[in-house]
Amino acid sequence: MWDHRTKVIISDVDGTITRSDVMGHVMPRFGNDWSHPGICNLFQKIHANGYQILYLTARAIGQAHTSRAYITNLRQDSDQKPLPDGPLIMSPDRLLKSFNREVVHRKPHVFKIACLKNIMMLFP
Repeated sequence: MWDHRTKVIISDVDGTITRSDVMGHVMPRFGNDWSHPGICNLFQKIHANGYQILYLTARAIGQAHTSRAYITNLRQDSDQKPLPDGPLIMSPDRLLKSFNREVVHRKPHVFKIACLKNIMMLFP
């Protein structure tokens, strides 16, 4: 649990850690790194400066295992540390509804804005 004074960075996963929303879902399943170069190093530096990382995605809750595995196992260089540990906030919706919102209608921000407002109330 974090103290209310904890310094928190909230990072989107798809399109921020990954290079694109849709391909960020697909390519890691085939063993391809679809992350932005240097993202692990950047996040490790942020974490070393005393910030906790909170990951945010509009992916469906049914994708929790694969999404968490992606964040936990992402390695960009053999000697580099992975992304820092942190909670992963996901859409509570089912796969079809989340996919429709994110990919078909291209409006993942609808979920993310509401989620960010709720998170903001936790850290006055």
